[in-house]
This record gives sequence, C-alpha cells and structure tokens, in this order.
Amino acid sequence: MLDSVTHSTFLPNASFCDPLMSWTDLFSSEEYYPAFEHQTDAVSSCLKTSGIKTQDCHSHSRTSLQSSHLWEFVRDLLLSPEENCGILEWEDREQGIFRVVKSEALAKMWGQRKRNDRMTYEKLSRALRYYYKTGILERVDRRLVYKFGKNAHGWQEDKL
Repeated sequence: MLDSVTHSTFLPNASFCDPLMSWTDLFSSEEYYPAFEHQTDAVSSCLKTSGIKTQDCHSHSRTSLQSSHLWEFVRDLLLSPEENCGILEWEDREQGIFRVVKSEALAKMWGQRKRNDRMTYEKLSRALRYYYKTGILERVDRRLVYKFGKNAHGWQEDKL
C-alpha cells in the first residue's frame, strides 16, 4: 500500500489534510480496512453513517468524529445525535454527566476508528478510567455513567 506512494501522489493528498495524519489515513481505503463482519444490522448501519471514513481528507470538525483521543470521540458522539445512534445519552447535560447505553456498539465504533477489530468495552472502559487521573473525567458511582471533569473542554452548551 505505502510502497506505491510517489512524490506526485503524496503532495496533493498532504496539502489538504491535517499535518498530523498518518500515511494510512492519507492513502487507505475500505479495501484495506474492511468493516466488521459480525455486526447487528443496527450497529452496522450506525457505523456506516457515523462519519468515520478513512478516505475523508478534509478539515476535521468536532462533529466529524475524527478525534484522536477517546474522550474527544465520546464528546463528539454526545454532541452529534444524528451520528450517535442511541449509543450514548446525556443524563445531566449541565453537569456533564452521560451514560453509555450500547457499550459494545461504542467499543466497535471506537475500534473501527482506531482500526482495532479486537476492541471491547472492557478495554474501552479501562481507557476511560485513566482519564480520572488527568481530570478529564470524574468518577460517578453508577454503572456505565461518566462525568466530564474540569480539564475536559468543548462539551458545555454555553461554551460551544
């Protein structure tokens, strides 16, 4: 895949993309990263319409779900109800408290974004818990419920 990249094919693609994109982001296509084969129809259609496209080579807005950090990906899903497919929902929008409704669907969507077909909710939730230390997320003593912390940004309605 990458050995076929030449100077003439690299420059046009690189000039319109985020400078931090990887080579595979620039030159990949769905044939190299096929969709999950063992999905329910609901999850499959949600993943197809979620805006997660490897070929897209344009500026990455907050709602394009192209965030590189898991917490930003979760935030962007919460802020994009049309792409959310009922996977996450706000419990208390003003306080930044949200709930994971479809845990395995969230894990599959994040796994597709990171090109990791072995992603599970167990792994994803462990990564979310690491954000407690940095203040991006705060602990909530309920199952599948999280809260944005003082170091998270872009989720508050009055600051969007």
